[in-house]
Amino acid sequence: MAAAIVDLTINEGDTFIMTMDLWSDVDNTIPIDITADTFTGSFKIGEKIIPITLMVSSSAVNVLEATVDYTLMGDLSKQGKYDIDQLTPAGEKYRLMQGNVRVSPEVTT
Repeated sequence: MAAAIVDLTINEGDTFIMTMDLWSDVDNTIPIDITADTFTGSFKIGEKIIPITLMVSSSAVNVLEATVDYTLMGDLSKQGKYDIDQLTPAGEKYRLMQGNVRVSPEVTT
């Protein structure tokens, strides 16, 4: 399984929040039970590594919730990289997502 490549832009001052639904079929009808799996992820900007908090949703066995509080990010005006990995109880490791990440300067309306 190849990792999804998705570039992320986070508005300055916002907490990063993302959910991912994992399905075993192309029609999204058979959920993958990920409750026994472990997930890791981080933003990497220069020498700085910011961990992503990853947890299985309490509402569905196939929904992964990812968050990073903006106060942990500091100055991320530079572009960096991120990845999210899954480790199964059998020891299989999968990269779920990866890509570029950057913080967009303060957004005005």
